[in-house]
Amino acid sequence: MIKAVIFDMDGVMIDTERQSNLGWQWAAGQKGIELPNWLMDEFKGASPSDSALKFKEYFGDRADFWELRELRSQFVYKLRETEGVPVKKGLFELLDYIKESGLKCAVATSTRRESAYKSLTTIGAYDYLDGIAYGDEIKHSKPAPDIFLKAAGLLDTKPEECVVIEDSINGIKAGHAANMKVVHVPDTIMIKDDIKELCYSIKEDLSQVIDVIKELNN
Repeated sequence: MIKAVIFDMDGVMIDTERQSNLGWQWAAGQKGIELPNWLMDEFKGASPSDSALKFKEYFGDRADFWELRELRSQFVYKLRETEGVPVKKGLFELLDYIKESGLKCAVATSTRRESAYKSLTTIGAYDYLDGIAYGDEIKHSKPAPDIFLKAAGLLDTKPEECVVIEDSINGIKAGHAANMKVVHVPDTIMIKDDIKELCYSIKEDLSQVIDVIKELNN
């Protein structure tokens, strides 16, 4: 029986991963380096410190992760001033269904509290939520299950009673490790078969997750 739905935020609720990728590419260009797509994919869902380690493994001392991250942030903030924070297809249809069905709802995001709160309030999703687990409040980031387990705890719900909605490889691994039903809604990352096997279901947009919940609770 499913009693709660836990969302990742970036790339699931809001269409920010494309903006982030553009920001990373711009920042890398400013420093005269090329940032491969696979490395940007490794950043998704991971904490800044874990991303910095992956960056260091690839670039060594040729570039500074934190400097690039600051440049990327400046680019993204300016981009959002013109584009706003785009909402993913089907988000509010799903949020309304969750609310009307009496299910609990949370967000588990690797983004720090201040930034995540701003995004969730800007798009009008904050008041739908019963709890939020923020990335800067977790010791072990995705792919560790900690952030999803914290979200379930905030909802007073068992892990096996939760559906997790994720777009990233790190997030899928984390949701699976937490013993939750993972629904993958693809964004900018193409996942391989071994990652697909960790998912309960794969859907094109958030509105289709309603059918997954109905199926699980039938």
